[in-house]
Amino acid sequence: GHRHGHHRHGAAGMTYGLPTGTSITYGSAGFPEWVYELASAFSVEASTYPGHQESDRGPEPGYAPNPQRLNRGIDFAGPVDRMDALARYLLSIRANVEQVIWQNPNTGNRIGVAGGKDVSATPYFASEFPQHRDHVHLRISQPLPIPNQENTVGWTGDPIWLEDVLRPVLGSKLKALPDWQQYGHGDFGPIWGVMVHHTGNARADAMSIRNGRPDLEGPLSNLHIAQDGTVTIVAAGVCWHAGAGSYPGISTNGGNQVLIGIECAWPRDTTITPATQTRERWPDAQIIAMRDTCAAILNKLGFAQDRVIAHKEYAGQAQGKWDPGNLDMGWFRREVKKAQRGDFKKAEPKTKQLPRDLTDRELLEDIWQQLLAIRSEK
Repeated sequence: GHRHGHHRHGAAGMTYGLPTGTSITYGSAGFPEWVYELASAFSVEASTYPGHQESDRGPEPGYAPNPQRLNRGIDFAGPVDRMDALARYLLSIRANVEQVIWQNPNTGNRIGVAGGKDVSATPYFASEFPQHRDHVHLRISQPLPIPNQENTVGWTGDPIWLEDVLRPVLGSKLKALPDWQQYGHGDFGPIWGVMVHHTGNARADAMSIRNGRPDLEGPLSNLHIAQDGTVTIVAAGVCWHAGAGSYPGISTNGGNQVLIGIECAWPRDTTITPATQTRERWPDAQIIAMRDTCAAILNKLGFAQDRVIAHKEYAGQAQGKWDPGNLDMGWFRREVKKAQRGDFKKAEPKTKQLPRDLTDRELLEDIWQQLLAIRSEK
């Protein structure tokens, strides 16, 4: 009828909503077919329950009228990485979506959509996120497009976003070689994760990584990290860094095609061998830059700390590689996990005391955000 004419319901004017009081357990029948297709694309299952998003929020921007109090909520559950991939996909098509609430239990990363707007980094769903670590909540008033296979991986194609993702965490420590987006040995497909290396000589700089060696054409890695913690972006495309090797989840000898490579300038003493590698410790500034860089990239990909591996873990048997030397990868991954959660950020700025140190405006905004959070239903 004419009432649907001015709402965003897709070309066909289709709406979504199940009768008031609908109950569907995970994996059971009752949803329209497209819901099962969406769930299947991400290997999750859908459910809903009586009272789930049956309110009429029509006057609010980004919400369609719901005078019949239709059931417009869907919860999706499955493996954490699959729920995370679904939530990131929903965020990418948020203009079609009324609500998404999800917090990754492994990384703490939050994804929130309210009225089609990204509220992930705001207090809007602050009280809701802790209850949404075992399922992704969705509210919609129209059928959603089903992604193709590419949407279901962390990222497909060259990581042209490296500068945007690293700048907020590294600030002036981040540099980039000219035209870095244009360099590489062909294009990435789906990216599996990150591999860390040492250069074998602390004096090897970012240009040497781009230029390569007589026996191996550059670029040799996507990023270079100096002893003082300066991170330089070298290339966006595939780089020759992994070589022969194997690791669970990565096809044999296929590391270059699926791993962002990071070359770290170490050691200063080039006579160090695997037997004497504990002689030289890594500079704190360099380790911190490595940790924060890996954490930011993995958060962008939506992966946990297990997706950062050492060259030695992949190429140790095949090539006898031992880099990065004197670095315990179990410890390093735990540090990356903390950085992904934001543990190291909290210590730095002195937090303002409520309400004493706040301006009137800040105090009003804080109260307003709390009221919004209370008003917003699950």
